[in-house]
Amino acid sequence: MILRTLFLSLLLSATVFAHGVFHNIVDGAVAIRVTAPNNIAIDNAKITIYAPESSLPFTKGKTDLNGNFAFVPDSHGKWRVDIDVPSDHGSHLKSFHVTIDENQKVKEFEKTPYDRYLNIISALGFLFGIFGIISLLKTRKKDTN
Repeated sequence: MILRTLFLSLLLSATVFAHGVFHNIVDGAVAIRVTAPNNIAIDNAKITIYAPESSLPFTKGKTDLNGNFAFVPDSHGKWRVDIDVPSDHGSHLKSFHVTIDENQKVKEFEKTPYDRYLNIISALGFLFGIFGIISLLKTRKKDTN
């Protein structure tokens, strides 16, 4: 029963990130790469860039075949990036901020929750795995006695 529950929880946790939109920032001109959770590039994702403290778009466009989109900021501050990925079952919307410093370089950007908590999730998975192996060994020892 414990093994079945453990297997079911592992299977369900693997599908939690089946649908999502990931992004990464490259220095120079601000380049954004839009991918699916399995690192497959998403082309034709709609991108809208907003300058700091602006409600009007600075630029709009779509990602190329490799999921890339780039823009050159004209001021420093916190820029907003909106991503809209159309799919068969509705749009996947993503919004995050990129902070540009005085030298027009990327200072920081918001990471996805998956990126932020990947180490914690990995550590928990490792601990559950060790606990599962110990429980299995204890159960086998009880069965042989």
